Amino acid sequence: MRVMRRSIFLAVLTALCCVTAGLADQEAVSPLFQQAQRVAEREGYRLITTAGLREMLLADPDVLLVDVRFAYEYAAGHMPGAVSLPVDLTDRTDLSVERRQAFADALGEEKGRTIVIYCRGFR
Repeated sequence: MRVMRRSIFLAVLTALCCVTAGLADQEAVSPLFQQAQRVAEREGYRLITTAGLREMLLADPDVLLVDVRFAYEYAAGHMPGAVSLPVDLTDRTDLSVERRQAFADALGEEKGRTIVIYCRGFR
Protein backbone atom coordinates (compact mmCIF):
# COMPACT_ATOMS: atom_id res chain seq x y z
CA MET A 1 0.00 0.00 0.00
CA ARG A 2 2.84 2.41 0.86
CA VAL A 3 4.58 1.68 -2.42
CA MET A 4 1.38 2.43 -4.33
CA ARG A 5 0.85 5.76 -2.51
CA ARG A 6 4.45 6.74 -3.14
CA SER A 7 4.11 5.80 -6.83
CA ILE A 8 0.92 7.84 -7.19
CA PHE A 9 2.52 10.79 -5.40
CA LEU A 10 5.57 10.66 -7.67
CA ALA A 11 3.37 10.38 -10.76
CA VAL A 12 1.31 13.43 -9.72
CA LEU A 13 4.45 15.38 -8.82
CA THR A 14 6.04 14.55 -12.18
CA ALA A 15 2.87 15.57 -14.03
CA LEU A 16 2.77 18.91 -12.17
CA CYS A 17 6.42 19.57 -12.98
CA CYS A 18 5.81 18.87 -16.65
CA VAL A 19 2.75 21.12 -16.79
CA THR A 20 4.36 24.04 -14.94
CA ALA A 21 7.72 23.79 -16.74
CA GLY A 22 6.19 25.27 -19.88
CA LEU A 23 4.68 28.12 -17.91
CA ALA A 24 7.95 29.17 -16.30
CA ASP A 25 9.23 30.80 -19.49
CA GLN A 26 6.04 32.79 -20.06
CA GLU A 27 5.66 36.15 -18.35
CA ALA A 28 2.13 36.87 -17.18
CA VAL A 29 0.89 40.13 -18.65
CA SER A 30 -1.79 41.93 -16.68
CA PRO A 31 -4.53 44.04 -18.26
CA LEU A 32 -2.90 47.10 -16.65
CA PHE A 33 0.37 46.32 -18.44
CA GLN A 34 -1.49 45.83 -21.72
CA GLN A 35 -3.19 49.21 -21.29
CA ALA A 36 0.17 50.83 -20.51
CA GLN A 37 1.59 49.30 -23.70
CA ARG A 38 -1.20 50.88 -25.75
CA VAL A 39 -0.55 54.29 -24.16
CA ALA A 40 3.19 53.92 -24.76
CA GLU A 41 2.66 53.18 -28.45
CA ARG A 42 0.34 56.17 -28.78
CA GLU A 43 2.79 58.49 -26.96
CA GLY A 44 5.89 57.37 -28.86
CA TYR A 45 7.79 55.28 -26.34
CA ARG A 46 7.85 51.59 -25.54
CA LEU A 47 7.66 49.37 -22.51
CA ILE A 48 10.11 46.56 -22.03
CA THR A 49 10.17 43.51 -19.81
CA THR A 50 12.95 42.68 -17.38
CA ALA A 51 14.21 40.11 -19.89
CA GLY A 52 14.21 42.82 -22.56
CA LEU A 53 16.13 45.16 -20.27
CA ARG A 54 18.72 42.48 -19.60
CA GLU A 55 19.25 41.99 -23.34
CA MET A 56 19.44 45.75 -23.85
CA LEU A 57 22.08 46.18 -21.13
CA LEU A 58 24.15 43.31 -22.50
CA ALA A 59 24.07 44.85 -25.98
CA ASP A 60 24.65 48.45 -24.84
CA PRO A 61 26.16 48.99 -21.37
CA ASP A 62 25.89 52.78 -21.88
CA VAL A 63 22.11 52.71 -21.35
CA LEU A 64 21.07 55.33 -18.80
CA LEU A 65 18.83 53.90 -16.07
CA VAL A 66 16.57 56.44 -14.37
CA ASP A 67 14.81 55.40 -11.17
CA VAL A 68 11.72 57.58 -10.67
CA ARG A 69 10.59 56.00 -7.40
CA PHE A 70 10.64 57.93 -4.13
CA ALA A 71 14.11 58.69 -2.77
CA TYR A 72 13.67 56.31 0.18
CA GLU A 73 12.88 53.48 -2.27
CA TYR A 74 15.99 54.28 -4.27
CA ALA A 75 18.04 54.33 -1.06
CA ALA A 76 16.65 50.93 -0.07
CA GLY A 77 17.86 49.41 -3.34
CA HIS A 78 18.15 50.23 -7.00
CA MET A 79 19.63 48.91 -10.22
CA PRO A 80 23.42 49.32 -10.46
CA GLY A 81 24.32 52.58 -12.18
CA ALA A 82 20.81 54.04 -11.97
CA VAL A 83 20.30 57.71 -11.19
CA SER A 84 17.49 58.83 -8.90
CA LEU A 85 14.98 61.33 -10.25
CA PRO A 86 11.87 60.91 -8.10
CA VAL A 87 8.63 61.83 -9.83
CA ASP A 88 5.41 62.79 -8.08
CA LEU A 89 1.88 63.13 -9.37
CA THR A 90 2.24 66.86 -10.08
CA ASP A 91 5.02 66.03 -12.56
CA ARG A 92 2.45 64.40 -14.87
CA THR A 93 1.20 67.73 -16.15
CA ASP A 94 4.15 70.09 -15.89
CA LEU A 95 7.67 70.23 -14.52
CA SER A 96 9.02 73.18 -12.60
CA VAL A 97 12.15 74.89 -13.91
CA GLU A 98 14.17 73.19 -11.18
CA ARG A 99 12.80 69.74 -12.05
CA ARG A 100 13.46 70.29 -15.76
CA GLN A 101 17.04 71.26 -14.97
CA ALA A 102 17.51 68.21 -12.72
CA PHE A 103 16.30 65.96 -15.53
CA ALA A 104 18.49 67.71 -18.10
CA ASP A 105 21.55 67.41 -15.85
CA ALA A 106 20.93 63.71 -15.22
CA LEU A 107 20.27 62.90 -18.87
CA GLY A 108 23.36 64.70 -20.12
CA GLU A 109 24.28 66.08 -23.52
CA GLU A 110 24.24 62.78 -25.45
CA LYS A 111 21.02 62.88 -27.48
CA GLY A 112 21.42 59.40 -28.98
CA ARG A 113 21.78 57.59 -25.67
CA THR A 114 19.09 55.06 -24.77
CA ILE A 115 17.24 56.00 -21.59
CA VAL A 116 15.29 53.50 -19.53
CA ILE A 117 12.98 54.95 -16.90
CA TYR A 118 11.74 52.55 -14.27
CA CYS A 119 9.44 52.67 -11.28
CA ARG A 120 7.49 50.12 -9.28
CA GLY A 121 6.20 47.16 -11.25
CA PHE A 122 2.54 46.83 -12.12
CA ARG A 123 2.23 43.29 -13.45
